[in-house]
Amino acid sequence: MKKAGASLLAVSFGGLIWRAVDQGVFSTGKGPAYELWSEDETSTLSDPMAMIQAATLASNPHNSQPWLFRVRETSIEMYADTTRNLGTMDPLLREMHMGLGCALENMVLTAAARGYRTEIRYFPKSSDRSYIARVDLAPGTIESSPLQQVISQRHTHRGAYDTEQALRPELLQQLHDTGLDKSERSVNLIWLTTEEAKRRTGELVISSTEAIIADAEMSHDSNRWFRGDWDDLQAHRDGLTLDAQGGAAWIRAAGKMLPNVSHDSANQFWLKSTRQTHVHTAGAYGLITVPDLKNPEDRVKAGRVWQRIHLKGTVEGLAMHPLNQPMEMRDRELHLHNLTRPFGQQLEQLTDQAGEEAIFLFRIGYPMTSVHPSPRRALEDVLI
Repeated sequence: MKKAGASLLAVSFGGLIWRAVDQGVFSTGKGPAYELWSEDETSTLSDPMAMIQAATLASNPHNSQPWLFRVRETSIEMYADTTRNLGTMDPLLREMHMGLGCALENMVLTAAARGYRTEIRYFPKSSDRSYIARVDLAPGTIESSPLQQVISQRHTHRGAYDTEQALRPELLQQLHDTGLDKSERSVNLIWLTTEEAKRRTGELVISSTEAIIADAEMSHDSNRWFRGDWDDLQAHRDGLTLDAQGGAAWIRAAGKMLPNVSHDSANQFWLKSTRQTHVHTAGAYGLITVPDLKNPEDRVKAGRVWQRIHLKGTVEGLAMHPLNQPMEMRDRELHLHNLTRPFGQQLEQLTDQAGEEAIFLFRIGYPMTSVHPSPRRALEDVLI
């Protein structure tokens, strides 16, 4: 019996080890899906491919990576991959356009570091709205900025932030000044730092998360981007992963080894994290606004602003995390022609500035743990 018990224990332990290996417990941030984050893997790229590689590391909605690029002799063209939109989560393509703006910013920063001057033409072909921008390249001087140097270190941090470490007003001003470049005059940034403003914002984030969960179509369109299986992650090289959720190592390991949870369980985990971690530990909130939410060029420019803010935050050792649930519900109301617009009205009250429409919300603070990268598609998969 002792021998049988020992054998059973050995088999069980061996099974656990096999499962852990099979689901990438010991391979966090490794494998083909993570190669583009490695400077060693990308150091030999040509100038245009280095610019595209940097673009693919940009912030983007649900890690859907909605971009395609065409390399010309003296320019790079960027297109929206409309097969990668978020459906009912992004009916106005607000988040898609912002993600493309983030990619555009990384591309321009890397072009300068490689010695190119750039000129951007937004939506250069009126008959093709998927043609987002053309970046014309000309010889220039090498200008490597601190923002460009941390492109491969910038990650969304969904974990807890240090509530004991306050954000200095002068630091928030630096982020504001870095983000609002003169070329994006139509974009504005509002800091929500008072206890009352943070309370109202947190309540709105929680209620909009509950509303998304209660909407079957939105819940489905959100959950379909989660990659809980290691082989699935490496095959798709996109979407949200356990490693990018900011949880403790043992929680992430357990989550990988257990069978995939139901959508309902995933929703409840998201709601719990929103209440107990995202809202509870936010040091402050940032709200990016534009004059006209329907203007796609302003949406792309707002993405460039967000990318610069996030990169500057990375330089300063800050953590940031988009919380777009209120905007997603507002966009859903507009798409369904909901005349009461409860979420739209609450966002207008939060903005509290005439002529400004909220386009992007994020939380900011000092991280308590490190964060891991999200998977990225291969360069050949984003070229046309």
